[in-house]
Amino acid sequence: MSRLDPEKLTVEFKEGVTTTEPIIPRRYTLTHSDITAELFLMIGLEYAYDKINYLRDEVRGEWIKKENGYLYYVYLYIDGHFGPTTISTRDFIFRRELPLALEAIRYGDREFFNAHPELDNSPIMVFFQSADPQYNKVENWGIFSDYDIRSTYTEDGISTTEIGRYLIDVKVGDVTGDGVADKVSLYGSKPEEPSEIFVENITVEIEDGHSKESESITPEYNSGYNPTIFLGDFTKDNSEDIKISIDSGGSGGYGYFYIYSFKDNKLQEIFDFDKYNEEYEYSVDYMDLYRVAVANDMLGKLFVLDISNKGSDYLSQYYDKKGKLMKPVQGEVLALSSLAPYVNDEKNNTYDLLAFQRIIGTTNSDTLGYIENLLTWDGQRFVTSRMLVSIPGMNLISTKKQ
Repeated sequence: MSRLDPEKLTVEFKEGVTTTEPIIPRRYTLTHSDITAELFLMIGLEYAYDKINYLRDEVRGEWIKKENGYLYYVYLYIDGHFGPTTISTRDFIFRRELPLALEAIRYGDREFFNAHPELDNSPIMVFFQSADPQYNKVENWGIFSDYDIRSTYTEDGISTTEIGRYLIDVKVGDVTGDGVADKVSLYGSKPEEPSEIFVENITVEIEDGHSKESESITPEYNSGYNPTIFLGDFTKDNSEDIKISIDSGGSGGYGYFYIYSFKDNKLQEIFDFDKYNEEYEYSVDYMDLYRVAVANDMLGKLFVLDISNKGSDYLSQYYDKKGKLMKPVQGEVLALSSLAPYVNDEKNNTYDLLAFQRIIGTTNSDTLGYIENLLTWDGQRFVTSRMLVSIPGMNLISTKKQ
């Protein structure tokens, strides 16, 4: 299922470019409005730098001629100074939204692709541009035919999602609360190569064990790696809730998590990972004497980490010989990476949730610790009942004589 709404896309062809020509130079600048969710695609001989804002969250692309055909290059600016938004967060957001951007480019310039159908099979090379080697990457994101939203249906009106549909996971439990077991199935479309574990068009179908009627759930972010479902009573109402977990596949180890209640056949979303990430914000500030403060203002929580064991090579980047910070340094708490069911009442088989987020220093590889947030249902929403910070252990050096 495509996420692009064509009615929210505005396309402008600049001077020197028509709807079908030229191929080179032909440059694309895609921007968006956070307020209206509208997309704006400018196609011209040069990039539309006048439309790019200070956040640098645009998507730029151009055609490159190679001996055997064409390549499409995409440029994403990951670095920058953007207030609380850090490099790893920007990397996560760009990866999450890039399929939508490629759909917008393919649909917005569809007459051009009709005039040059061979370009639908051109590889899309994405340049994640960063001074940090962890994020400075070039990746192949398929071909443009993968992002043609007009191929969603066949000439007979049959959904192509149904044609390539696979059963990925299935669980049985009483999700309606009527005492009869229901079947919950997770479907998705997979690449032809059996070695691939990436799944698109993820949907969940609930079959009522009593009436045999079915209802479908399509998560907002419905593609990723290793999608699974888990049934458990998180709301303590004697009916099992439906937890969906999807790995993003990004270098930050992020996950997409949703939980739905289907009590009395009424579908309700009770957890959304995106809303959780927006609600639980942290500041990570290095302090004098090799300390790092991790704060959550919403909960009024402060944790202080001791990083004095990091070694002189690491510490000398930020501290002088007396342990005084040479300049302000910030780390960050990454987006939700794991959401694990946590047994609340073994006798009644009810669960809480244990949410994990990684605390890093100035690079993705510099793990300082982990946020462990125990969430429990208060009758209306999940709230924090206990929050801890854990730290990685060190290798124990024996003092015994050999």
